[in-house]
Amino acid sequence: MVQCFESIDAAAGAKDEAGRMMAAGSLIECLAALEEGFQKSNKGGDFFGGQNIGYIDIACGAILGPLSVIEAFSGMKFLSPETTPGLVQWAEIFRAHEAVKPYMPTVAEFIGFAKQKFNV
Repeated sequence: MVQCFESIDAAAGAKDEAGRMMAAGSLIECLAALEEGFQKSNKGGDFFGGQNIGYIDIACGAILGPLSVIEAFSGMKFLSPETTPGLVQWAEIFRAHEAVKPYMPTVAEFIGFAKQKFNV
């Protein structure tokens, strides 16, 4: 997880295209590892531990906001059905879950906050 946050931060703070591409590559590797972990641990369920939200889901849910902002600003899709199908489905179900939805800002709200914070 730390590597994912570091990669998102590196992509956001990159000074040039080479830096952005290097950070993007690192983020893609991180998400591939998360996809593999999800496939191994979900036990056929919607979440990392099976049918119920657990600690890993909450920890991974923390990257959804920053990831959606990086996707919006860069024009790149890091979560995609082709490369991370399990994570795409997990993210949709996680965001819509009754225990998460009231507290999780929408993608548009995350992007609006980032634009305001970084004067973009």
